[in-house]
Amino acid sequence: MTEAIDGRHAEAGLHSTAAADFAHLTRELVRVAVIADRAAGTTWEDIGRPHELTADAARARWRHLRLTWPPERPAS
Repeated sequence: MTEAIDGRHAEAGLHSTAAADFAHLTRELVRVAVIADRAAGTTWEDIGRPHELTADAARARWRHLRLTWPPERPAS
């Protein structure tokens, strides 16, 4: 494991690919959390607060969200 981490045996782009996958999963987690919070009646102010967004900014960013399965992956 240590060898893979310091790059001696890592495939080209492995670290960047893992980071991109993690970033996508994080965005997906936030998306689903916002959908669940809105379904539970949470205000846009309360949703925006942990993201350092105003209620208006949170609403503008996420008001269009709908639950779809499987989630769409961004185009490469």
